[in-house]
Amino acid sequence: MKEYEKLLFEERKRKETQKAVTEIKLGLFEQKEEQSFDFTAYTKMTYGKKYKGLYDLYQHNETFELAMVCPLIENNKNDYNERKDLTPYAYDVLYIEYLDEECYKFVLEAAIHEKNLWIPIAYHLAIVLYILLFVVTLGTSIYLITKDSFINVPLFCGSMWGAVVLSTIFLPILMMKYHKFKAN
Repeated sequence: MKEYEKLLFEERKRKETQKAVTEIKLGLFEQKEEQSFDFTAYTKMTYGKKYKGLYDLYQHNETFELAMVCPLIENNKNDYNERKDLTPYAYDVLYIEYLDEECYKFVLEAAIHEKNLWIPIAYHLAIVLYILLFVVTLGTSIYLITKDSFINVPLFCGSMWGAVVLSTIFLPILMMKYHKFKAN
């Protein structure tokens, strides 16, 4: 294997590992306990550390499906190190759903909207706070006009009306950004 082929293979391993971990976090896998696992039909694609320190990533040579494999070994933990001479009694395998690049991008975009609950909450909270600020400012101004002279209103409510004006400018911008976010 030439040097550039090694670099390209390492980059492919990195991308596949990142894709597999993302799909696992999204729940796009099926977990099975297999008595045996045919390692000859798979290429090891683990990049860097093992997933959760246990799972190695493998890619099927013909179908390109990904699988995370963890050998299950009893009494493998000693006080100081793991024993490598024990044979596994079974394999815990996470079969990751095969997604092409286009489908994977759509799933990532959909997951962003499903997982991100704070944006709609912040949007609706901003509208409620704007209405509350407007009502309080208007109520305070009317109260001061009826109880005091008109000259005291700009002194006491000037900063509040300034905040209402700024909020009135920024609220439509926020609404446009939010609707653009929801459309994507």
